[in-house]
Amino acid sequence: MAAGSFRQHVPRPATARPGELPPWSRLDPARRASVPLSVVRRALAAGGDRGLADGEPPRPGVHGARVGGAHGARIDAAVLLAVFEEEGETRAVLIRRSPHLQRDPGHVALPGGLVEPDEAPLAAALREAEEEIGLDPALVEIVGPLDVVHRQRFGDRIAPFVGLLARRPTLRPSAAEVDVTLEVPLADLLADGVGWEERWEIADMVDRPVHFFAAPDVLGDDLVWGVTARILWDLLERVAERLAAAPGP
Repeated sequence: MAAGSFRQHVPRPATARPGELPPWSRLDPARRASVPLSVVRRALAAGGDRGLADGEPPRPGVHGARVGGAHGARIDAAVLLAVFEEEGETRAVLIRRSPHLQRDPGHVALPGGLVEPDEAPLAAALREAEEEIGLDPALVEIVGPLDVVHRQRFGDRIAPFVGLLARRPTLRPSAAEVDVTLEVPLADLLADGVGWEERWEIADMVDRPVHFFAAPDVLGDDLVWGVTARILWDLLERVAERLAAAPGP
C-alpha cells in the first residue's frame, strides 16, 4: 500500500531503506496459517527470559512476572498485549488512540501508560488497560514479559506484558483516550507481505530498525508501526519459533 493510503502519518526519512525479511518468512506458510492460544503460551514459557541481560538474575514484578532489560535500568511505561482465542485462532487486542491526545494521536497502540512512583510495571499495565478499555485485571492471566523497548523519540523504556484471556472480552473503551479497539488474528500478521522492516538513519541513530504491519482485511487503513509493531514483532518471532518446532502434519 502507498504511504498515503494509511490513516497514520509516518515521518519516514529520505534515507529509509528496506530492512531484513521477517524471520517467520522462512517458515512454510501452512505452518503459520493458524496460531492457537496454546502456541502463544508455549512461546512465552520457552522464551520469557530472553530480554534479560547476560548474567542478570530475574527481577520480580507483581504476580511473579519478570521484566527483561539492563540491570537496574528504569521502566518508564508499561503496556498489556492481551490475547484471546476464538474459533481456534489467537487474536490480539489493540487500540487506536484518540485523535485528540497530545502524544501519538490516532496511532495504533497497546493499552498502557506511565508507571507511577512505587508502582510495579505489571501493575501499571493492568491498571492502564482497565482505565483505557475497561478490561478487568482479574480476567487476565499474565504469561510473561516481552523485551523492554527503548522509545528513542521520547527516551523512555517500555515494559510489555502478554496476558491471556479465557474468552473474547467485553470492553468499555474510554472515549477520552481510545478511538476504537481492534482485534487482530496473529496468523494474519504472520502472512506474507503483512509485516516488514525498514532501516532508518535519524540524527545519531544509524541503521535503526523500524517495524510495520499493514493488513487491510483486518486493520483496514490502519498502519501499525514503531513501538507497538516492535512489540508485536517480538511476540511473533517467539510464536514462529514454536510453530517451527511443532511436529509436522
